Amino acid sequence: MANSISHRLRVGFYLINVGYVTFALKYGAEAESVNDIFEICSTKIGTVLVVPGTIHFINLFVFSHMRARAETEKSTAEVEA
Repeated sequence: MANSISHRLRVGFYLINVGYVTFALKYGAEAESVNDIFEICSTKIGTVLVVPGTIHFINLFVFSHMRARAETEKSTAEVEA
């Protein structure tokens, strides 16, 4: 079960990254100097790193919340039995 969830999360991250990169390649300011090129690239790469990182932490929060709830339900069921 854990391998299945891990695989699905990994595929989701890949899809988000590839989707954003293909979207970001098309749009953006035109570079007028070498300095502009580095600024535009660093902004795009930074966003590519921040978006999946944020989604990763949201997933960690959701899974830890689900685990805590399952452990609470399990301990409640053991006390009732």
